[in-house]
Amino acid sequence: MAIYDRRAHSGLRTLGIALSHAPGRYSRYIERIDQLLAAPASIRTWTPRDMDTALYWMTA
Repeated sequence: MAIYDRRAHSGLRTLGIALSHAPGRYSRYIERIDQLLAAPASIRTWTPRDMDTALYWMTA
């Protein structure tokens, strides 16, 4: 399970991925995480939690 917070949101923005504050934001966030995890083969072993942790640290 991925955790959504302001730093994960900022991490997505840093990657050029928009995520509005409209209702259903967490579901859209999980969709974005899934899209990121489906990208390069080098991260295919990552979990959603690995990805949200990476997004969090992008803005640290």
